[in-house]
Amino acid sequence: MKKLLIWSVPLALAAGMSGLLRADDAPPAITPQELQDRWQGTDTYLWGVEHAAAIAKDPESAGVLAVIEAHDFLKDKEPQVQIDFFNKALYEAKSRPVQRQIRLVLYRLFRDTNQNDKALEQLEDLMTDQ
Repeated sequence: MKKLLIWSVPLALAAGMSGLLRADDAPPAITPQELQDRWQGTDTYLWGVEHAAAIAKDPESAGVLAVIEAHDFLKDKEPQVQIDFFNKALYEAKSRPVQRQIRLVLYRLFRDTNQNDKALEQLEDLMTDQ
């Protein structure tokens, strides 16, 4: 009889404890959309890392990216401040792809400020660039 009690008491306690667990204690199931969103986020992050590494290896790509970032950084400044910055950068830039990107930015700035002659000059320089 004692042996029966020795085995039955832990089993009864375990059964009682498992009865205390509620169904909502389990983590919520992940829906297929949530799983896809998590995968997409990871995939986007890895894509960004790969492209950042590729850009870091190529000085011209890094320079073009720097022009794009500078344009984004200066977007809240007065147009003439932006034009002055990029005119100076154009003079100092040695890389042809970087110069072309600067000319595109200058074209847009001149166009947006109704300086159509200067905008057209930038386009002409881009078209005749060898």
